[in-house]
Amino acid sequence: MFFKAANLKGHPTTPAAAAILADFSASDWLKAALLSALERDPVDALNDAEILARTLRERLDAVWSLADVGIGGQVDEH
Repeated sequence: MFFKAANLKGHPTTPAAAAILADFSASDWLKAALLSALERDPVDALNDAEILARTLRERLDAVWSLADVGIGGQVDEH
């Protein structure tokens, strides 16, 4: 179900998108990215979002790998 929200300049959106934009705990970065995506072609925006999600997941995996090794190459047993 789609509806138009005044702060989205007439672009169709979903209740989930409107809820994120109204959520005080949602980051400014997320809200800005969502607003930007809602103004784009939805297929292009989704493709880019999926590429971004994969890239950020790879970065997180790399950070976790470094955390497991620790300083000096010693494995951190937690």
